[in-house]
Parts: sequence; structure tokens; C-alpha cells
Amino acid sequence: MRINLEPIGIIKKAGKCSEILIYSDFEQLVKNMMSKLGMNENTEHDVLIVHKSKDSNDIHQVQVTKTNLIDRVGNILKVGKIDAVDDSVIDVRLDIKDSSTKDI
Repeated sequence: MRINLEPIGIIKKAGKCSEILIYSDFEQLVKNMMSKLGMNENTEHDVLIVHKSKDSNDIHQVQVTKTNLIDRVGNILKVGKIDAVDDSVIDVRLDIKDSSTKDI
């Protein structure tokens, strides 16, 4: 079964890291995620990136990659390296490790 999903952004390489450009229509998603984290400059958080599968012959349409969130500048998320280039981002989620950060 094929499901059509609308992307919320795109993945770009940035040296040893990757950058996720969130389209302006979905920028509020990033703002909400950051406000719930209470991010400070010295803290890194793990995120789950749901993106288009890089292997077009794979029966799976999407891939989930766990990486660390390094920084955010506007609608650009700088994350650890992701094995994807110019792939569509379908969702970005916080990887919740403990119950102290419920409902994020």
C-alpha cells in the first residue's frame, strides 16, 4: 500500500553534520518543540527524524533516524550526521528517554 505524505522540510549536508530545513508553513512545529525542551546552549537532545527512504528499491517508503540536536537557528535544525541528502523530512520528534519530560 502506498501512502502520500507531505514533507515538512528537507535534509542538507553541512560538513560533519546535517541540517534540516523546516518549511515556513511548519516552523511552528520547531518552535513548540524547542519551547517544551527549555533548550539552553549547553544541552544536546536526541531527536527522531522520519524521512524518505534513500533506497528507492526498498519496499519501505520512510526511514527513521535517531540523531542528536546540536543547534537551532530559525527554521534550520543542525543535527548529527544523517545518511541522507536532499531527502524529504516527514516528521521530527524528540526521543524521550525518561518520564520527567512527558507530553513533549
